[in-house]
Amino acid sequence: MRLEVRHLCKRFETAGEEVDLFSDFNLELDAGEVKVLMGPSGSGKTTLIRMLCGLERPDSGTVAYDGQDIHAMPDDTRCRFRRETIGFADQAAQLLPQLTAMENVLLPAIGDGIDRREAARNWLVRFGLEKRLDFFPSQLSGGERQRVTLARALLLNPAFLFLDEPTSALDPKRSDAFFACIRQANQEAGVAVLFATHNTRALDFFPTLIPLTAP
Repeated sequence: MRLEVRHLCKRFETAGEEVDLFSDFNLELDAGEVKVLMGPSGSGKTTLIRMLCGLERPDSGTVAYDGQDIHAMPDDTRCRFRRETIGFADQAAQLLPQLTAMENVLLPAIGDGIDRREAARNWLVRFGLEKRLDFFPSQLSGGERQRVTLARALLLNPAFLFLDEPTSALDPKRSDAFFACIRQANQEAGVAVLFATHNTRALDFFPTLIPLTAP
Protein backbone atom coordinates (compact mmCIF):
# COMPACT_ATOMS: atom_id res chain seq x y z
CA MET A 1 0.00 0.00 0.00
CA ARG A 2 1.13 3.53 -0.76
CA LEU A 3 0.30 6.86 0.84
CA GLU A 4 0.32 9.88 -1.46
CA VAL A 5 -0.30 13.38 -0.15
CA ARG A 6 -0.87 15.92 -2.88
CA HIS A 7 -1.10 19.73 -2.71
CA LEU A 8 -2.16 19.70 0.94
CA CYS A 9 -3.16 23.08 2.36
CA LYS A 10 -4.23 24.01 5.88
CA ARG A 11 -4.89 27.50 7.18
CA PHE A 12 -5.65 28.95 10.55
CA GLU A 13 -6.50 32.38 11.86
CA THR A 14 -4.43 34.22 14.44
CA ALA A 15 -4.79 37.83 15.55
CA GLY A 16 -7.34 38.35 12.81
CA GLU A 17 -4.90 37.21 10.14
CA GLU A 18 -5.12 34.04 8.07
CA VAL A 19 -1.87 32.05 8.06
CA ASP A 20 -0.93 29.09 5.86
CA LEU A 21 0.24 26.23 8.04
CA PHE A 22 0.72 24.10 4.93
CA SER A 23 0.66 25.28 1.37
CA ASP A 24 1.01 22.78 -1.48
CA PHE A 25 2.58 20.12 0.78
CA ASN A 26 3.39 16.77 -0.87
CA LEU A 27 4.50 13.46 0.60
CA GLU A 28 4.86 9.82 -0.41
CA LEU A 29 5.22 6.88 1.97
CA ASP A 30 5.51 3.34 0.65
CA ALA A 31 5.14 0.02 2.40
CA GLY A 32 8.13 -0.66 4.64
CA GLU A 33 9.47 2.92 4.62
CA VAL A 34 10.30 4.98 7.69
CA LYS A 35 10.37 8.77 7.52
CA VAL A 36 11.00 11.35 10.22
CA LEU A 37 8.96 14.55 10.37
CA MET A 38 10.95 17.24 12.14
CA GLY A 39 10.33 20.91 12.78
CA PRO A 40 9.94 23.53 15.51
CA SER A 41 6.85 23.94 17.67
CA GLY A 42 4.05 25.44 15.63
CA SER A 43 5.25 23.99 12.33
CA GLY A 44 2.20 21.73 12.10
CA LYS A 45 3.56 18.25 12.85
CA THR A 46 0.59 17.19 14.95
CA THR A 47 -1.92 18.72 12.54
CA LEU A 48 -0.30 16.93 9.61
CA ILE A 49 -0.42 13.55 11.33
CA ARG A 50 -4.06 14.09 12.27
CA MET A 51 -4.85 14.84 8.61
CA LEU A 52 -3.02 11.72 7.48
CA CYS A 53 -5.06 9.68 9.97
CA GLY A 54 -8.32 11.17 8.73
CA LEU A 55 -8.96 12.89 12.05
CA GLU A 56 -8.74 16.46 10.72
CA ARG A 57 -9.63 17.74 7.26
CA PRO A 58 -7.28 19.81 5.11
CA ASP A 59 -8.60 22.97 3.50
CA SER A 60 -7.59 21.52 0.14
CA GLY A 61 -5.49 18.70 -1.29
CA THR A 62 -5.75 14.94 -0.97
CA VAL A 63 -4.53 12.22 1.41
CA ALA A 64 -4.81 9.04 -0.65
CA TYR A 65 -4.07 5.43 0.28
CA ASP A 66 -3.67 3.38 -2.89
CA GLY A 67 -5.61 6.09 -4.71
CA GLN A 68 -8.45 6.39 -2.16
CA ASP A 69 -8.74 9.79 -0.51
CA ILE A 70 -9.41 9.15 3.17
CA HIS A 71 -11.26 12.45 3.49
CA ALA A 72 -13.66 11.56 0.66
CA MET A 73 -14.77 8.37 2.40
CA PRO A 74 -18.13 8.21 4.23
CA ASP A 75 -17.67 8.50 7.99
CA ASP A 76 -18.25 4.81 8.73
CA THR A 77 -15.94 3.72 5.91
CA ARG A 78 -13.22 6.11 7.06
CA CYS A 79 -13.53 4.87 10.64
CA ARG A 80 -13.26 1.25 9.54
CA PHE A 81 -10.34 2.02 7.21
CA ARG A 82 -8.51 3.83 9.99
CA ARG A 83 -9.01 0.91 12.38
CA GLU A 84 -7.83 -1.68 9.86
CA THR A 85 -5.00 0.24 8.21
CA ILE A 86 -3.58 2.87 10.58
CA GLY A 87 -1.85 2.59 13.94
CA PHE A 88 -1.37 5.76 15.98
CA ALA A 89 0.35 6.75 19.20
CA ASP A 90 1.20 10.14 20.65
CA GLN A 91 3.42 11.55 23.36
CA ALA A 92 0.81 11.17 26.09
CA ALA A 93 0.98 7.35 26.18
CA GLN A 94 -2.68 7.34 27.13
CA LEU A 95 -3.19 4.06 28.95
CA LEU A 96 -6.21 3.24 31.07
CA PRO A 97 -4.92 3.17 34.65
CA GLN A 98 -7.27 0.40 35.79
CA LEU A 99 -6.05 -2.02 33.09
CA THR A 100 -2.82 -4.01 32.96
CA ALA A 101 -0.27 -3.60 30.18
CA MET A 102 -1.71 -6.65 28.40
CA GLU A 103 -5.28 -5.40 28.74
CA ASN A 104 -4.33 -1.96 27.42
CA VAL A 105 -2.72 -3.49 24.35
CA LEU A 106 -5.88 -5.53 23.69
CA LEU A 107 -8.20 -2.50 23.70
CA PRO A 108 -8.31 -2.04 19.87
CA ALA A 109 -9.56 -5.63 19.51
CA ILE A 110 -12.65 -5.19 21.68
CA GLY A 111 -15.72 -6.39 19.81
CA ASP A 112 -13.97 -7.96 16.82
CA GLY A 113 -14.53 -11.54 18.04
CA ILE A 114 -10.90 -12.57 17.51
CA ASP A 115 -8.65 -13.76 20.30
CA ARG A 116 -5.58 -11.54 19.99
CA ARG A 117 -3.99 -12.29 23.34
CA GLU A 118 -1.10 -14.14 21.74
CA ALA A 119 -0.44 -11.28 19.33
CA ALA A 120 -0.52 -8.77 22.20
CA ARG A 121 1.84 -10.87 24.26
CA ASN A 122 4.21 -11.28 21.31
CA TRP A 123 4.55 -7.53 20.80
CA LEU A 124 5.11 -6.91 24.50
CA VAL A 125 7.76 -9.64 24.59
CA ARG A 126 9.45 -8.23 21.48
CA PHE A 127 9.68 -4.88 23.23
CA GLY A 128 11.24 -6.38 26.36
CA LEU A 129 8.12 -6.26 28.53
CA GLU A 130 7.63 -9.97 29.15
CA LYS A 131 7.87 -9.37 32.91
CA ARG A 132 5.44 -6.45 32.82
CA LEU A 133 2.35 -8.05 31.26
CA ASP A 134 0.30 -7.80 34.44
CA PHE A 135 1.67 -4.45 35.60
CA PHE A 136 -0.61 -1.42 35.76
CA PRO A 137 0.50 1.86 34.10
CA SER A 138 1.40 3.37 37.48
CA GLN A 139 3.89 0.54 37.96
CA LEU A 140 5.64 1.17 34.63
CA SER A 141 8.37 3.65 33.74
CA GLY A 142 7.79 6.31 31.09
CA GLY A 143 9.69 4.30 28.51
CA GLU A 144 7.74 1.15 29.35
CA ARG A 145 4.43 2.98 28.99
CA GLN A 146 5.49 4.23 25.56
CA ARG A 147 6.37 0.69 24.50
CA VAL A 148 2.97 -0.54 25.68
CA THR A 149 1.36 2.23 23.62
CA LEU A 150 3.42 1.19 20.60
CA ALA A 151 2.40 -2.46 21.04
CA ARG A 152 -1.25 -1.37 21.19
CA ALA A 153 -0.87 0.64 17.97
CA LEU A 154 0.56 -2.44 16.23
CA LEU A 155 -1.92 -5.01 17.52
CA LEU A 156 -4.18 -5.06 14.46
CA ASN A 157 -1.24 -5.26 12.01
CA PRO A 158 -1.64 -1.79 10.45
CA ALA A 159 -0.03 -0.99 7.13
CA PHE A 160 0.90 2.49 8.43
CA LEU A 161 2.07 3.66 11.84
CA PHE A 162 1.96 7.35 12.77
CA LEU A 163 3.68 8.57 15.93
CA ASP A 164 3.47 12.08 17.35
CA GLU A 165 6.43 13.10 19.55
CA PRO A 166 6.73 9.61 21.09
CA THR A 167 9.98 10.33 22.95
CA SER A 168 9.30 13.86 24.22
CA ALA A 169 9.19 12.69 27.86
CA LEU A 170 12.05 10.22 27.61
CA ASP A 171 15.74 10.61 28.37
CA PRO A 172 18.32 9.80 25.63
CA LYS A 173 18.78 6.17 26.71
CA ARG A 174 15.04 5.45 26.75
CA SER A 175 14.59 7.40 23.50
CA ASP A 176 17.17 5.21 21.79
CA ALA A 177 15.43 2.10 23.14
CA PHE A 178 12.12 3.33 21.75
CA PHE A 179 13.62 4.11 18.34
CA ALA A 180 15.02 0.58 18.33
CA CYS A 181 11.49 -0.73 18.94
CA ILE A 182 10.19 1.28 15.98
CA ARG A 183 12.94 -0.14 13.77
CA GLN A 184 12.13 -3.64 14.99
CA ALA A 185 8.42 -3.22 14.19
CA ASN A 186 9.29 -1.87 10.75
CA GLN A 187 11.65 -4.72 9.96
CA GLU A 188 9.55 -7.55 11.41
CA ALA A 189 6.04 -6.43 10.43
CA GLY A 190 6.85 -4.35 7.34
CA VAL A 191 4.78 -1.46 8.66
CA ALA A 192 5.42 1.93 7.09
CA VAL A 193 6.24 4.53 9.74
CA LEU A 194 6.04 8.30 9.85
CA PHE A 195 6.78 9.98 13.12
CA ALA A 196 7.05 13.55 14.28
CA THR A 197 9.81 14.45 16.69
CA HIS A 198 12.09 17.19 17.96
CA ASN A 199 14.65 14.53 18.83
CA THR A 200 17.56 14.65 16.39
CA ARG A 201 18.77 11.28 17.73
CA ALA A 202 16.04 9.77 15.55
CA LEU A 203 18.19 10.49 12.51
CA ASP A 204 20.82 8.05 13.82
CA PHE A 205 18.22 5.33 13.32
CA PHE A 206 16.20 6.67 10.39
CA PRO A 207 17.99 9.05 8.02
CA THR A 208 15.03 10.04 5.81
CA LEU A 209 14.01 13.48 7.05
CA ILE A 210 10.98 15.58 6.12
CA PRO A 211 11.67 19.09 7.44
CA LEU A 212 8.86 21.44 8.40
CA THR A 213 9.19 25.14 9.06
CA ALA A 214 6.94 27.31 11.18
CA PRO A 215 4.66 29.65 9.21
